[in-house]
Parts: sequence; structure tokens; C-alpha cells
Amino acid sequence: MAVDPTVFLLFEIGLLIVVSSLGSELFKKLKLPGVIGAILVGIFIGGPGGLGLVTDLAVINLLAVLGSVLILFMTGLEFDASAFWKVGKKAFFLTTGGVVLSVVLGYGLGIALGWSWQAAFLLGAVLAPSGTSVIASVLSSEGVVDTKDGSTLLTAVILDDIEGILILTVAVGVISAGTFSIANFVRVGLLATLFIIFAIYVGSRVFPFLVKRFEQILSDEVLFAVLLGLGLIWAFVATQVGLAAVTGAFIMGAIIPYRKIGEKLANRLFMMKEIFAAVFFTSIGLVISPSGLIAALPVGLAILGIAVIARLVGGLGGGGLAGFRGKTLWTLTVGLSIRAEMSFIIAYEGVAMGIVSNDFLSLTAVAVIGSMIVSLPIFSKLIKNSLRSLDG
Repeated sequence: MAVDPTVFLLFEIGLLIVVSSLGSELFKKLKLPGVIGAILVGIFIGGPGGLGLVTDLAVINLLAVLGSVLILFMTGLEFDASAFWKVGKKAFFLTTGGVVLSVVLGYGLGIALGWSWQAAFLLGAVLAPSGTSVIASVLSSEGVVDTKDGSTLLTAVILDDIEGILILTVAVGVISAGTFSIANFVRVGLLATLFIIFAIYVGSRVFPFLVKRFEQILSDEVLFAVLLGLGLIWAFVATQVGLAAVTGAFIMGAIIPYRKIGEKLANRLFMMKEIFAAVFFTSIGLVISPSGLIAALPVGLAILGIAVIARLVGGLGGGGLAGFRGKTLWTLTVGLSIRAEMSFIIAYEGVAMGIVSNDFLSLTAVAVIGSMIVSLPIFSKLIKNSLRSLDG
């Protein structure tokens, strides 16, 4: 009997949600990042070399975009400006050196490999941000979130995400211009920085007033639905002014008052974000073939080496300037060398823009998963011997 393609799509979406959620949860039970499980599930059930159970990538990619937007919207919701300013200076020094060095070394490696300047710049952008969800999960499981240094590291990774969003925004602007020059890079960088700062500054002063009015006339459920809808709309608006959709989603989340609304909204959206984030990472796996992953190993390991070196050198230098010393400095720096969701989001944007092919996702997977395998066990061990003993 012939199957209606639209109805069969329901099967594919349902299957994707089930297997991505189970794969992610299984790896979490094994004390491993759920990101790895979701990607491996995608490779197994999907495209080249997989079972071919999910074939309508157009719709799946739409769900993946929703997942990436929700991840950044939630990151914005969790951005607490008052807490940020308490440790923001130390966090800035701790993370920014590693971010800048990652971009520079990643770009240099891309050029050395014979890539176009667009692809090389995208590689630098992919290596810049740390793995917020993975680091936060480890801090939470070890019970050091509320320590002074644990709080600083959490602030640093959120700042890392902001800098990653800024770098993505600059990359989109520079690449869209078609030619690379220092003048163009500085111009786009300044405009992007000013736009994001201005949007968050003005929005954080105007929007709380509007939210307060909405609270008086709307139930919590309707208010939260409206705010989520506005986050998606603002993600679209961002694309119309030359920014990435995830940049708009982050800005919208960041201007929602954290203490009164943002925290409660984040709790309500947590399950939805987890589902679609798993779908996003599984969609990465759908376009990666096992053979392609193996073929990507040599270059991917070189990228991993650059990624770890950039973070260690930048983090130790910047963290030293911020006043961190000894085991604490090493713990924070090693933690920031872990990559995760933001790296995939930036790589996904590059593929969507046609800057790089799907093979770039294989390289990103090797580097990101490799950073987890290399840095995560060391980070977990250092936490037990430094942050807990010093602050707990």
C-alpha cells in the first residue's frame, strides 16, 4: 500500500525524537556528554552508510534550526547581568585570550591546508567557543556550581558563548562581503559588537517594562508562549539585518528579566530545548558517513591539537592576569578547552550558507568529540582536587 509522504514524515520525525533522546540519555547515564550519543545515533539511522531510516532532510533541517535557536534563546535567558558584573572582569580575562587565539590559529591552519579564506575563518570561529552545557553539567554533578571559582567558570562559558555569537556574526558579515581585508573585518566587528551591545542594553531597559504590563493581563502560560514566539520572530528579524538567526534568539533571551521571568521561562522550556537540541545534534550525524568520519581523522586530530593548544595558552595567560594560580588556574583552563554545542551551531551555519560542505561537519565532530575525550576526564579529576577543596 502506498504511503502518503506527509504521513510518513510523522514517522521520521517521531523516530528521530525517540532515538535522539534515548541516545543522548544513554550517554549521560554512562557519564558521557549526550551530544556524542545524539550524533552517533544520527550516523547509525541516517544518510551515507547508515540505515537510511530518515531521508527527508529538508524538514529535519528545519527542526535542527529550531533546536539551535532554542539552545541560544535559553543561553540568553540564563544570562544574569547582575551576576555577570560581579565576576565579569575575571571571566573576560580567563576566556577571551583563548577565544582570540583559537580564531587566529584555526584560521592559520585552514590557510595552511589550502582552504579558502572563508572556510579558514569559519574554522577559527568553530574552535572559539567552549562547551557550555558539558561544563555546566560537570560543575553541577560535582557540586561546585555555587563556589566562587565555579561561578566564575560558569560566567566565563556564558561569556564564551556571547563571544562565539559575536564571532559568528562577524564571520557572516565578512563572508557575505565577498572579500577579506583587515579594514572590512574591523568595520563588521565593530558594527556587530555595537549592535549586540545596543540591542541588549536598550532591550534590557525597555522590555522589562513591557513584560511587567503583560504580567498583569496574561496568565503565566500565555505570557511564556508569547515570549517564546517573540524569540523565534526576533531570530528571523536578525537574519534580515545580516545576522545569524541564533544571534537574534540570544539577544531576545538576554533582554527578558532573569530573576522574575527568565529563570521561570527557562525551567518551562527545558524539556522542549532538550528534545530539539538532541534532534539538532542527531541531524549533524545524519549527514556524516562512518567512512567520512574515518577519513576526517588526520585533519580532525590536527584541528583538535590546535584547539587544545589555543585554549591552554590563552587560558593560562588570561587566567594568570585575572589572578588565578596553581591548580585552580589549570582546572578552569582545561574546562574551557572542551568544545560542544556552539561549535556545531557555527559549523552548521557555515554549511547552510554554502561556505563549506558536509565534510566540514565530520571535521568538527572529530575535534569536538576529541576535546571531550581528552579534556573532560582531566577536568573532572581536577575539580575534585581544586575547586571543591578550595571553595567547598
